[in-house]
Amino acid sequence: MEEKQTTEIIDERLVDESVIQQVIEDTCAEVLPELIDHYLSESALRIDKIIHAIDQKDAPTLEFETHTLGSSALALGNRPLSNLARKIEHLCLDGMNDEAYALRDDLIELAKASLAAIKMRKQQGFQ
Repeated sequence: MEEKQTTEIIDERLVDESVIQQVIEDTCAEVLPELIDHYLSESALRIDKIIHAIDQKDAPTLEFETHTLGSSALALGNRPLSNLARKIEHLCLDGMNDEAYALRDDLIELAKASLAAIKMRKQQGFQ
């Protein structure tokens, strides 16, 4: 039986394949789709909380939510999203809240692209 091939190209800058391969090595290929599904649903909720925190100018919540998003994004290879989330977190930690809030649209755009890329990667399958 042939595996389904996708013709869509994944932006390799958004999904670090070496992280995907490490997760497979540390666990197994069969568990990765479930991990990605959980990551996608949790990240969508977290991003909503981040947007709300920015809109409400709630720096403590923003710091917590971006820290958590940064960790989970890195764990599944969404390195640029992790980096931006951590940047926002550190701006909050440094009391530079307005600078953190100003990254709202950048985060939304990068999160949308990053989550789409990891979803597309899941559709390609794992070995």
